[in-house]
Amino acid sequence: MDQISSEQVQAPEVLVSVAFDKAWRFVEKDPLLAHNLRTVLHSRLRAFLECSIRSGERNTLHLANEAIRNLRAELAPSTKQ
Repeated sequence: MDQISSEQVQAPEVLVSVAFDKAWRFVEKDPLLAHNLRTVLHSRLRAFLECSIRSGERNTLHLANEAIRNLRAELAPSTKQ
């Protein structure tokens, strides 16, 4: 019983880790996000991933893509004129 509880608690952290790695490979090379501090990118990316997991998403590719979209919407320079 303790093992099952422990796995259930760790599952979201594992999802965050896997999705973060997938997303980071893109984020670290994204020219629209290059002006941001690495620590800010890490922090916000992780926050977006955790939010999506709390909402029920479990597919790591979907998590990564959604976090990238949110990160770009929040931190990429505005192109509005």
